[in-house]
Amino acid sequence: MAMAARLRWAAALLLVPALAAILSKSMSSTRRPLPPPLPPVVVVPGYASNELDARLTELYRPSSSPLCAARRGQGWFRLFLNSSDLENDPAGVRCFAEQMDAPYDAALDDYRNGPGVETRVPFFGSTQGFRYPDPDRRNFSYMATFLSRLERLGYRDGETLVETASRLNSGAPVTVVAHSFGGVVLGMYTLVAGNSLGLPFVDPAALKGEYRSLQSSLWPLPSPAVFGAGQPLVTTRSKAYTAGDMAGFLQDIGMGEAVRPYETRVLPLFGGELPSPRVPVACVVGVGVDTPELLEYPGDGFDAAPRMVMGDGDGLVNLASLVAVDPAWSRLPAAHFSMVKARNVSHTGLLVDDRALDVIITAILRPI
Repeated sequence: MAMAARLRWAAALLLVPALAAILSKSMSSTRRPLPPPLPPVVVVPGYASNELDARLTELYRPSSSPLCAARRGQGWFRLFLNSSDLENDPAGVRCFAEQMDAPYDAALDDYRNGPGVETRVPFFGSTQGFRYPDPDRRNFSYMATFLSRLERLGYRDGETLVETASRLNSGAPVTVVAHSFGGVVLGMYTLVAGNSLGLPFVDPAALKGEYRSLQSSLWPLPSPAVFGAGQPLVTTRSKAYTAGDMAGFLQDIGMGEAVRPYETRVLPLFGGELPSPRVPVACVVGVGVDTPELLEYPGDGFDAAPRMVMGDGDGLVNLASLVAVDPAWSRLPAAHFSMVKARNVSHTGLLVDDRALDVIITAILRPI
């Protein structure tokens, strides 16, 4: 899902690993001004879409392989995503899993890196860090196509956040373009089976512990306010789990430590109807793509692979989540809310499909 919203003011909140970047009109005196002036744009990429650097201090003690300490004391290196390391280094996957691990500390009621691992988000305030999932392998674009479309209109990469972007453009309202997130039944499967990062040479089970340790693994879980408390999302031979049974599901798959942060961090935000942001909003969503909506495990547990029952969505996010705001927000004046459904366009395809990009660009340039 892509969403564009105009803000006359905003307070920026950084949720790592996401970061924001500014694209604003070129300030070069050598360029002829573009009529009409381009509205400043803040781009917020989706979950697991930007680069992440790490640095290993003297406190770092590898638990899986001595090879994981090879970069200790050598400064910053790209941790996410570096598929070459994962493919070519014999200990690459184990080291990645250990260094990405960010377990929940119940005493602090917070998540933190492992001992001796420091992380940072490179290129903050720039689009450079999320054009491609892996900058060394550009055969798969994340936001590169979309950003190129904006640059052809005259936008240039900047290094400021919302308030400065507006001030540098004579107080013009800022357009925020955000992609991804939503209720994902497939996320429940990933918690059970692990995450291959979309790389064919990575065993999902090898990264299961790492994925489970990230608080962002809880955010995409289906909300009971959207999926209801009576619709099974996961079944075993003896149990059925709905969005209202998420705490029990987490316990039964061996993630009891995640129940508290799920109930205190996720549910309070997504447990009820989402209020309108009170600014013009345009939602562009992909639909018509087979998307898992029910996971049927044949035994009493989760050892065997489930049968996936497909429904509508964008291949990742379920339709119920994609259109969740439509019933309430569609009652707003037409100038304040619109939703466009791009048929047969996938979750990431939304950022490369010409039809979808035309709608997004039009929403960005539409005057208030």
